[in-house]
Amino acid sequence: MASAVPYDPYDDIDNNPFSEPAQTAEIGPETHPAENQGQIEQAKTSNPENENKDEPQQPISELLPERHSQAKKFQLMVKVTGLERVGTYTYKKDNPTVQFDVSTNLPTFRKQQHRNVKKTMTEFQNLFSFLNGATPETFVPALPLPSTNYGISNSEDYNKTLKNFQEWFDRISADPLLLRSAELAFFIESDFNTYTPVGKLKNTPVTGLKRKTLKQLTPPYDECLELAEFRPLVKSIHHLSKDIQVKLLKLCKIRKTLSQDENAVGQGFKELAQDSSHAKSHGKFYLKFGKTLTAVGDIDSVMATLDAATLYDGLEWIGEETYTVKEALTNRHFLMRELLQAQQNSKFRQEQARKLRAKRDVSPLKVDDAIRALKTATTAEHELTLKLRRITMNMLLQKQEWLEWFNTFLINCIKEYTMRKIEYERKKLSLLERIRSDVRAVDESGGLSRLGRGTRTGRDASAVIKPSQTSQGDSWTSDPRSHAFEPSVLKTEFDASIDTEPEDVSVAEDRYALDAKSAAHLLGTSTF
Repeated sequence: MASAVPYDPYDDIDNNPFSEPAQTAEIGPETHPAENQGQIEQAKTSNPENENKDEPQQPISELLPERHSQAKKFQLMVKVTGLERVGTYTYKKDNPTVQFDVSTNLPTFRKQQHRNVKKTMTEFQNLFSFLNGATPETFVPALPLPSTNYGISNSEDYNKTLKNFQEWFDRISADPLLLRSAELAFFIESDFNTYTPVGKLKNTPVTGLKRKTLKQLTPPYDECLELAEFRPLVKSIHHLSKDIQVKLLKLCKIRKTLSQDENAVGQGFKELAQDSSHAKSHGKFYLKFGKTLTAVGDIDSVMATLDAATLYDGLEWIGEETYTVKEALTNRHFLMRELLQAQQNSKFRQEQARKLRAKRDVSPLKVDDAIRALKTATTAEHELTLKLRRITMNMLLQKQEWLEWFNTFLINCIKEYTMRKIEYERKKLSLLERIRSDVRAVDESGGLSRLGRGTRTGRDASAVIKPSQTSQGDSWTSDPRSHAFEPSVLKTEFDASIDTEPEDVSVAEDRYALDAKSAAHLLGTSTF
């Protein structure tokens, strides 16, 4: 008679399907076997979910010992100190050298302090590829861009790249699973430009055509609802960021074209000023107006570069990050498929064992082979089950951390994009206001006769028009507070192109920095 209990090598030896039925002592009143069998079958069929519910849930300290409270004593502190770009232009742009200092108490390192460590971008990519394949339990942070759209010969590119690599090291140091990797110690302690992954990947993730084919299939049923909903969310963020990048790049190209057209119009007005048929005052006005338009075109060109360097680069990093997270969740789906196959294989081996036990004359070799195959299948199923539980538990913790990083990073990108946009729009307005008095001086009525102000004949040459961009803020916003004021707005880097004297600007600013009306307003209103 076949055994009704599946064989488990980790259970008691009496669970072996090839063992003889044990002779149990009769305890208590006699009962009919048919009644006992009916009660057992009724108990099993009444609630088929008892097996899953009765399984004890392993705590986090057992599944993830790296995250245990006693394991948090290990630290890795990295400070990025410099960035070097040598070689050809392409090599400078794509393969910079990052210089940093390391202080740690991890036992995988040979010493605690490492100074002036230099690593190329190629070495960082080798480390990322190994960590991404060796630690499927966590979301390995994507590498920052080797250069920004500021341009590699720019101080802003230098500072932004250093900041990005510092943030990447901070995220690596905050992950206890990545800290325990010995490959991180090999990476830091290896010589300059010599690092290659030392360890070997135990279970290489599916790649190539097989991966593309499996991704087309319906994902297996996921009991963890949070991770089942998380992957579509990450995928949508990835596609949305790519779409915004395409539109933003198109906008930057249009703004570049606009700046070229503005420069051409400004050059045309400069040539028009040399025409002797116009009045002398008109010639001076055309010359100054042409220089102003050229400066405004330069500002639009700078704004196009800033749009690409702030928001576009940020979305590029988000795209790389979401792709890494999405592929890590896809690897979890592949592991779930392997577990289903292992469970089917284990059931098949159990059925074979039952059939062999039902036979009278069985070869001992066949029995040994069946037991060996059953143990192998059950062991593989057990290992895959523990691995899937470990990955699921850590990804649930990583999900919250990743969402917090994503929100903070995206808000900072939008804030930087907005602040730089406002700064250069105010610079553009400040340049245009420099020629406001010249425009009005061309008309005897002050250029306002068509607005119903024709009674104001003539114009006082000594009158000075109050600029809108002052230390009190932007007068267009009717906001008297000065906490958001940028002094660089009054003196721009384009003043030399329109022959504007800095002294005049400072005098005008001092004159209108605090007049009687503003003083009375400040004295009568609280400033906190």
